[in-house]
Amino acid sequence: MKKDEAPKPPLAGVIYGEIAYWLLLAGMLVAVCGSAIYIHSGGIINATCLLDHLWQGADINTIWAECAGVTEVPHGHWYFGALHQADAVAMLGIAIGSTAAVVGMWGALIGLIRSREKFYFVFAIIIAIILTLSALGIITIAH
Repeated sequence: MKKDEAPKPPLAGVIYGEIAYWLLLAGMLVAVCGSAIYIHSGGIINATCLLDHLWQGADINTIWAECAGVTEVPHGHWYFGALHQADAVAMLGIAIGSTAAVVGMWGALIGLIRSREKFYFVFAIIIAIILTLSALGIITIAH
């Protein structure tokens, strides 16, 4: 390597970085577009009511009951059934961005296999499994 050449990054890092970057960028664009539309046209939850309750420190049950007229707080991917509403589109964007690390880590595993990095592969597979189980809601840190 010449003195003025930069070191070449590992393949797994490049794969992870590219996947995470583009998925996060896509999620961010969807979330920003959904939020912009939500501000101008509304959605499932009344925006003014939501902001007022957030500033007051209201709990999630109160916000959903008073701002969306829902008696039971929806869980999981509630926004899939409501993508005709702008706030659900914004939530979809957040979900897309949240998967960036998960998908990127599985891509990095492929890079580690191709690079024959057995030692780091063990740690990467553990991290990929933990991220996947967390994204699926199987393991959580909430009590």
